[in-house]
Order: sequence, then C-alpha cells, then structure tokens
Amino acid sequence: MKSDRLFLTMKKIRWLLGIGVGSGVLCIVSVLFFSDANWVITGIAAANVLVFVAIFFLLHHTHADYLQSLVSQLSDLTDALVTLEEIPVFSDTEDTLLSKLQSKITKLVFVLRKQKGDTMVEKEKIQSLVSDLSHQLKTPISNLMIYSEFLQDDTLSVQKRKEYLQVIQTALLRLNFLSESMIKISRLESGLIHLHPKVQSCNETALQAIKSAYSKAKEKQIELCYAEEQMQILADHDRNWTAEAIYNLLDNAIKYGAAHTKITLSVKQYGMFSAIEVADQNAPIPEEERSKIFSRFYRGKNSVGKEGIGVGLYLTREIVQKQGGYMTVKCTCFGNHFVMVLPKGNPEF
Repeated sequence: MKSDRLFLTMKKIRWLLGIGVGSGVLCIVSVLFFSDANWVITGIAAANVLVFVAIFFLLHHTHADYLQSLVSQLSDLTDALVTLEEIPVFSDTEDTLLSKLQSKITKLVFVLRKQKGDTMVEKEKIQSLVSDLSHQLKTPISNLMIYSEFLQDDTLSVQKRKEYLQVIQTALLRLNFLSESMIKISRLESGLIHLHPKVQSCNETALQAIKSAYSKAKEKQIELCYAEEQMQILADHDRNWTAEAIYNLLDNAIKYGAAHTKITLSVKQYGMFSAIEVADQNAPIPEEERSKIFSRFYRGKNSVGKEGIGVGLYLTREIVQKQGGYMTVKCTCFGNHFVMVLPKGNPEF
C-alpha cells in the first residue's frame, strides 16, 4: 500500500543519510586535524555536505508525503465507522500499530452493524404492534362512538336503550381485555416480567388451569376431561404463567367447540421432557393457517363471529419459549392436538 511503500522509502533514505553524515564528519575531521590534507579531501568533504543537505530535503519531502498519505488512509479507515463497512486500508499481515488499530475498528464496525440490525428489528416490531393495535381498536371505538350517539335520542325505547348499552359494554370489555393482553405481551417481550421456573408438579399446574376454564366449558355444554399417566409429573416451569398458557389453549378449544363435544387435557412424561397436551374435537385447523396461528393478533377464517382478538396462542407460545420449551400442533379429521413441551429439569433435594 502507498503508506507502506513511503515508509520503506524513508527507511532507505535514513540509511543513506547516516552514511552521508558519517562520511562528511570523517572528511571534516581530516581537514581540521591534518594540515597537510590536500584539496581532494576538502572536495570530498564539501561533496558529502552537499549530499547530506540533498538527502535532508529529500527526507523532509518524503516524510511530508508519508504523513499526508497516512492521514488520508486514517480518514478512509474512520469512514468505516460512518458507513459501517469493512474497509481494508493497512496490511493485515504485518504486526504494526496501524494494523492493530484497523483490527479494532473492524471489530467495532461489526458490533455497531449488529446493534443497527437489532434496532431495525425492534423498530419493525413496534411498527407492527402499532398497526395491529390500531386495527384491533378500530371496531370497539367505532361502536362506542356510534351507540353513545344513539343513546342521546330522548325518544329511544327502553328495550333499544338496553340493547345499545349492551353493545357499549361489550366494546368496553373488549378494550379492557385488549389493554390487559397488550400489557402482558409488552412486559413479556421487553423482559419487564420475569418468569421464575422451578421443578414442580405439572399435574397441579394443569388442574389450576382446568378450574379457570371449567365454568366456561360447562356453559357451552362441552365436556372437559383431565387425564394423567402417573401421580406426579415434574417440569421446570413457572406455575402461574404456565397455568395461564394452558388456560389459553383450553379457552381457544372451548371458543371454537360445539356443544356435547369433549376436550381432553393430559400430562405426560417423555424422557427429559414433560408434555401438557390439549386435544379437542373441533374442525381441524386448515393446513395453510397452522404456521400462523401462534402469530400475534392472527385470527383464522373460522373465527368470524367468535369472541377474541388473537393473542391467546401467541401468549402461550411466548410463555413456553421463555421457559426453554416449545409448542406443536397436530390436526386430523378427529380434531386438533396442541402439545406444550417443557424441560423436566433437576429437582432440588
């Protein structure tokens, strides 16, 4: 590279300068201390002095070029911090301070580039969240505005007034549910809510979820069954949050279930993992929707006319993944089978 060539040229000039200075000094000493020195020695001394002066000016000029080239290349290197690109300026094969500086800047560029990428991902998440929220808020807010205007009509009958109030109450409940769900999602995603998993009984956690969903299943005349292979199956999990995740699965099955059908909740052990399974007898989820059902605010084609905003399954997956587990779903002509897999962990004695 240009600066390296200039550096080598300066080293050669310094070497020649050292020889010229040494020769000049020797000639001058000869003239001063040897009176019989002839004019040849004097000429040689003068020539050495001229060479010394010439080399000095050449060295000065080369040094100025070197500094200019070095500043230019350092400027190119710092441009890498602005463009976040790897710009090789100095040789990587030489162990010099400049090559070490370039290596440090390259590492810094890599870190800054990753941070920029993470920031872009977070920005896209926020934009997606705002878009989803605006879509979910549109219907209940519109209902509140429309039916609140209807209620201002003094000639409105008592029956109509009750109907309009019921619509307003439903919209308020939807907004309340949406706000609570978004708070949970936001806290989970931002890490404000910390799950505290420990090795404990999955059976008791499953029963806690069944108690929450039992009345809703009974109201729709759906049989809610619990099955377990053994008395105690352990898993490393946070009981309250995991119970909510199980409840979301049960609530989803009840929501889309028909009367006189059955939902089975079972707890099983698979080697180093424990599984909590929810099997329903509902219409199978279409194949093209199975990869989307755990997305935030996603609602399938069969959700028309059903309550909900499409965050239950999303929350369930988030809760399970934050505990080192994963979710699977299998759909057949007999219904849908959701499986929540959690690590068994090591119990503390």
